[in-house]
Amino acid sequence: MAELRDRIDITVEELEESLGAVRLPRFIAESEKSFVGRIDSICDEICSDSNKRAIFVSGPTSSGKTTFTLRLSNRINERGRKAVHLSLDDYYNLSDIKCDREGRPDFETIDTLDVDRIQRDIKALLNGETIIPPFFDFNLRVQKEGDPSNAICLGDDGVLVVEGLHGLSPRVSGECPSEQCSKVFIMPYGNVYCDSKIMDSNEIRLIRRIIRDYRHRSAHALATIDYWPMIQKSEEKYYEEYLTCADYHVNSFLAYESLIVAPMAMNDIREALAKVEKGTIEPSVFMEKSPSGKSFADLSAALVKANKLMGHLGKIPVISPEQVPSESILNEFIGDEH
Repeated sequence: MAELRDRIDITVEELEESLGAVRLPRFIAESEKSFVGRIDSICDEICSDSNKRAIFVSGPTSSGKTTFTLRLSNRINERGRKAVHLSLDDYYNLSDIKCDREGRPDFETIDTLDVDRIQRDIKALLNGETIIPPFFDFNLRVQKEGDPSNAICLGDDGVLVVEGLHGLSPRVSGECPSEQCSKVFIMPYGNVYCDSKIMDSNEIRLIRRIIRDYRHRSAHALATIDYWPMIQKSEEKYYEEYLTCADYHVNSFLAYESLIVAPMAMNDIREALAKVEKGTIEPSVFMEKSPSGKSFADLSAALVKANKLMGHLGKIPVISPEQVPSESILNEFIGDEH
């Protein structure tokens, strides 16, 4: 049974002390090394057991599941075993969406996934068959059939690596015997202090999500902040269950990351707030499928949260995103400028 471990607590003063031509590169390298070390230790245990045929990866939104899974897969390949990656995000089926009292559609529930197809594809892969996974276009928010060129097969010694919000649901991983699979729960686990706490694990993920949604999912900062209560509420239903059934917990918080993500999120929030003042703010993309007809679930509450975040994030020193290593998990959120 996994448990949250290796929490990283850091102060703004410590962040400021890490700046400098010599100290900063060392600080970044040490932060990255700690995360990579956790990947390597898991890889070692999996590759040493020839019975392992699957790895299931789960964690709340904006935890870095995709990058972790890809890096773990690469490590397994380097060790001589074939790793095949399957993303549950590609199995989204948004035909029947439920909403909360404010009209926010629940895109986080497992019911938004085509679970039957997931089960068939995982079973087929573990039986040595070839499948063509679907593809979900997050900009258009539609599922498309995969290209035959993307067909995948495990082969004799392959390891299937399945990742997604519900990667540890019994409806996803339950068909695989426990002796043949390993389960990983990943999430950032840390705090940033400036006299008092200004960022915790929840806000770290929110900030990552703001940055990623703007650059990858055509959603401005206020849309993400407005939708965040739905994410939190939905996560409460499965968080403990998935963590408890995991074999490993991976802390994806990098000690230096607030130097990067804080100023980027501030810029995104500032841009959205300026549009509100001008009356040009776009409706939330997350409310497009809401039967309420509202542009936002609760814009006034989102504005309060946005201004609070601005106050906190403004206390954190700033460094250039160019300082982030090319293989860092942060690139899952900050890459590909909008």
